Amino acid sequence: NKDTPHYKLQVLLEEELPECHNRTQIDAIAEKFCSNHATSKTARKRLSRTLFLVPRVRLDLLPYYSRLAAIMDRVFSDVSAPLVKELEAQFHGQARWKKQQHLESRLKTARFLGELTKFQVAPPIVVMRALRRCLDDFSGYNIDVACALLESCGRYLYKSPHTRSRMSSLLDTMMRIKKAKNLDERAISIINSAMYLVNPPQTTARKDIKVLPPMEAYLKELFMV
Repeated sequence: NKDTPHYKLQVLLEEELPECHNRTQIDAIAEKFCSNHATSKTARKRLSRTLFLVPRVRLDLLPYYSRLAAIMDRVFSDVSAPLVKELEAQFHGQARWKKQQHLESRLKTARFLGELTKFQVAPPIVVMRALRRCLDDFSGYNIDVACALLESCGRYLYKSPHTRSRMSSLLDTMMRIKKAKNLDERAISIINSAMYLVNPPQTTARKDIKVLPPMEAYLKELFMV
């Protein structure tokens, strides 16, 4: 029955939500959910589960799903908290596998946690623990996952006053490990790229000094000085 709330919620989560590609659309989805389904605890639980099960190849949806989680977190705390908890458990569960597999899923989880951190849904300590976990065994796919964390929220944490010192310590540890290990060119390239995004080198604008002919320099001295 297309008039039942269950069917309308299914259409909202399975058809309309994956097609959101800008802030206006995701804000409309949040408003529609709050107006029609937010009073149901089952509906909120289903929304949290839908956000968690975003396909691993749809990385473009992560910023918008994180924005939706941030909006719902202002009204209902039982949507974003289970989402962050499940993502963190999934991240550490995938990290326990010693075999080099499931890279796409691990990258999706890392970037999702990073986006939720920037929206202040996930506490910064979640990403800090995840990055420390990768640095404890900085090899193989752990390098890719660590760089994905830095690319998604590394600069945000580095610029935040209350996380800057901890983030600087983790970055220094990563650079020491990179120098100590004999990594291949690909690993060194993605590490340098991630570090550049977090803390780009300070450059000063170069100003070319125009050299005037002697007569023009003399006239300028007379008129200006």
